[in-house]
Amino acid sequence: MRDVVDVPIVGGPADGRTASVELDERGFPPAELHPGEVDVVGDGLYVRQSVVGSGPPWTYQWQATS
Repeated sequence: MRDVVDVPIVGGPADGRTASVELDERGFPPAELHPGEVDVVGDGLYVRQSVVGSGPPWTYQWQATS
């Protein structure tokens, strides 16, 4: 079983929530989350951003599609 972390979501339809995600074998959460993965509807993606360096901590930032 992989480790699970809660990553804050910033912007978009899930702003203010957290996403519980599994860390990969290198200790990183998924690079992107689709809106459906956090139970919302929207035209864009949540992209992992490091708060400092390469993280942790991380956030998921909303990026709307053009």
